[in-house]
Amino acid sequence: MSVPVFLHVDLDAFFASVEQLDFPEYRGKPVIVGGKPGDRRSVVSTCSYEARKFGVHSAMSTAKAYELCPKGIYVYGRMYRYHEKSCEVMSIFNEFSPDVQQMSIDEAFIDITGTERLFGSPEDAARKLKKRVFDKTGLTVSVGIASNKYIAKIASGMSKPDGLFYVRSGQEEEFMRSLPLEKIWGVGTKTRERLHSAGFFTSQSIFNASLSLLKSIFGECTASFLYNAVRGIEVETFDHRTSAKSISAEHTFEYDITDSYVLETALLQLSQDVFFRLLKEQLHSKTVHLKIRYEDFTTVSIQETQKQVFATSEALFDKAKELFYKKYERGRGIRLLGAGVQNVEKGLGEDQGELFDFGQSKIQMLERTILALKEQNPDIPLKKARLLTNDRN
Repeated sequence: MSVPVFLHVDLDAFFASVEQLDFPEYRGKPVIVGGKPGDRRSVVSTCSYEARKFGVHSAMSTAKAYELCPKGIYVYGRMYRYHEKSCEVMSIFNEFSPDVQQMSIDEAFIDITGTERLFGSPEDAARKLKKRVFDKTGLTVSVGIASNKYIAKIASGMSKPDGLFYVRSGQEEEFMRSLPLEKIWGVGTKTRERLHSAGFFTSQSIFNASLSLLKSIFGECTASFLYNAVRGIEVETFDHRTSAKSISAEHTFEYDITDSYVLETALLQLSQDVFFRLLKEQLHSKTVHLKIRYEDFTTVSIQETQKQVFATSEALFDKAKELFYKKYERGRGIRLLGAGVQNVEKGLGEDQGELFDFGQSKIQMLERTILALKEQNPDIPLKKARLLTNDRN
């Protein structure tokens, strides 16, 4: 039986890279996508590697980013353009395997188990994939290779940008024990602080501790996560396929987030991502699903099915936001946020219109028109902005 082989493929600084691709004058310069420095409230979605050298990172306020990088190039996001490039890349992934699990607009897992006759060794397959993506789209990806998805995800971040890192079968534990704490995916700043205060400064020191000792210090969830993670045991299945058909996306924050505006902005982007994929695949759904992972690794979820299909990304966002505030324990730091739709069916659901539309059909038509226009001409400067009246203080 073949040893499982997974690729985790991550588009490098995706939104900023698309801006640099479309506008050559931006190349080699710090590009910050999200908003303008003068905006009352805006958040960095993505920044180029040139901007990261100044300390800028995603989920940071644009105002703070401007303090760190006043000479940066600040642009609003062009979601339809990013989705277009994402679709181009994902279609290439499908050339390498029938089992592609898209996690978000800019990352996916690819199961290449047993494909050696087609593409050669896992490293050969990864190199071919990277070259094909660059040749066809002009974008670079970083690839991690491992026998489980958790290790593959960590590996993809080891040599960014344009990286390739292979953790061979049997080397998972050795790899994890060698990592600095900040490289363990899922361990945020708060957890590192707790580890340091308890005398744990390396992955090896966690490995040396018993599970019972870790539980006495950190509690059940955090202890189990740490104990298994440093042993190379898959601690996250990344399996979004909880129904016959579902589409979902998630975002892991670089820092534990408590700011409701930042969380809502991330939820808006996730909702747009999911809804765009529904449109592209000619699908519809009435069920929204939400996942929240807190800083202590406890994970909660909630879902709800409504009578009508989601006709617009705005409707999906509104319902996702409603569920978020039903479930969210205010003040707790959030490490990961996921949103998706389940029980997906074929067709766009035009016959599911509400008796009283309240403008939803016009919004739906506008979104589909924008999508069609952007597919024909990606340079059309159309975007959907977040209303400032929804700001939370």
